[in-house]
Amino acid sequence: MEDVFKQESVSELKGRVQRAKQVIVTAHRSPDGDAIGSSLALQHLLSCLNVSSQVVMPDGYPDFLTWLPGQDGVRFHDADPEGCDTALLGADVVFCLDYNAPSRAGGLGSAVATAASQADTFVVVIDHHQQPEDFADLLLSDPSTGSTAELIYRLVLAWGMADDIHADMASCLYCGLITDTGSFRFPSVTPRTHAMAAHLLGTGMDHSKVHSLIYDACRLDQIRLTSYALGQKLQVFPEYNSAIVSLSLEELERFNAQKGDTEGLVNRALSIEGIRFAVFVKEDVDRVKMSLRSTGTFSVRDVAATHFNGGGHHNAAGGACPGESLDSVVARLIGLLPTYASQLQNEG
Repeated sequence: MEDVFKQESVSELKGRVQRAKQVIVTAHRSPDGDAIGSSLALQHLLSCLNVSSQVVMPDGYPDFLTWLPGQDGVRFHDADPEGCDTALLGADVVFCLDYNAPSRAGGLGSAVATAASQADTFVVVIDHHQQPEDFADLLLSDPSTGSTAELIYRLVLAWGMADDIHADMASCLYCGLITDTGSFRFPSVTPRTHAMAAHLLGTGMDHSKVHSLIYDACRLDQIRLTSYALGQKLQVFPEYNSAIVSLSLEELERFNAQKGDTEGLVNRALSIEGIRFAVFVKEDVDRVKMSLRSTGTFSVRDVAATHFNGGGHHNAAGGACPGESLDSVVARLIGLLPTYASQLQNEG
């Protein structure tokens, strides 16, 4: 696959942002470690060019990510929709990180789509999800890459700014790197991924501290919720090498669940011996959300896109079912398992 960062337009982008009066960096709704880590890393990079920028998120992210350098200046659309829309629509350059369609940006989506239609706003997508929509002026997409943080790192190299990576920028990049590669476990990890990690560690960034801040900051209620979910709500279907964990809104409230408390549940289900397909299903106020994971050749992206209004990667995807109940989504999911029996029962 051709390296998208070797395009002449990438070099031209550097000059464009240096001339810009207002640059906005956005990411997808319910931002994860890669989304916010990549966004803040890009902001640090732009600061090295003496370019002022603003990070605007659709909504909040988990508390275990609030240590990231620069996150104090992040604006949230759900808290100030009018102000955020005005800022975005008045920008010279808008970056869309870790998402490939305006609809993935939640409440920001409408403003992103409008900005993309404006002649005086240059919209850039930097993303690693499959099948991006055609809405940006510049698309820097590589689905073979394990994280958007890696793509931001490649942008740094393309702009000849490798020596400008400081410890704070490196911490943000490393956060995105480890969260979206499962701490280097996923098949998308390559020698280039580890070379990037080595470079980041060379800046003096404390990788052990970063890992601990992300993975070792569990609240007691979160531990109890995890115990309940795996002990009481885990359903295993050995005949289909599949497992499902589901939690209702009442159950989440019972354990005082906060953003991020259920992250990792789907991976715990997938870690069961013999399981190739795992799903975590969570009831929200107006929709039912899903996280899907798989191993080998079984594509959860296809399952999410075909049945659950979702998308993502081959082995990691998400979906959402507005207006549907938790029970109906789980029942529909279970009913689909026989459809995929041959794929799930074959090793891949």
